Amino acid sequence: MAEIGEVFRIGQKVPHSGIYDVLHDRHHPQKHQVTCVHNESFPPCHGCGDEVRFRLAVKALHISQDPEFKPVTK
Repeated sequence: MAEIGEVFRIGQKVPHSGIYDVLHDRHHPQKHQVTCVHNESFPPCHGCGDEVRFRLAVKALHISQDPEFKPVTK
């Protein structure tokens, strides 16, 4: 299980759904946040390629993993 503040590289599997700080190389002016979903791979950046890092800021369950919700059937 990932911990808040843990940093990940491109190609690694997202260990826990949530909000991640995106840490680009020195050429990007500011960091930003993205939502990442458990078990997907962290992607490269179009600008800095494999220099980008992702730091877990907030853990959250994807709604499909929450037992309180079920898919809507038509």
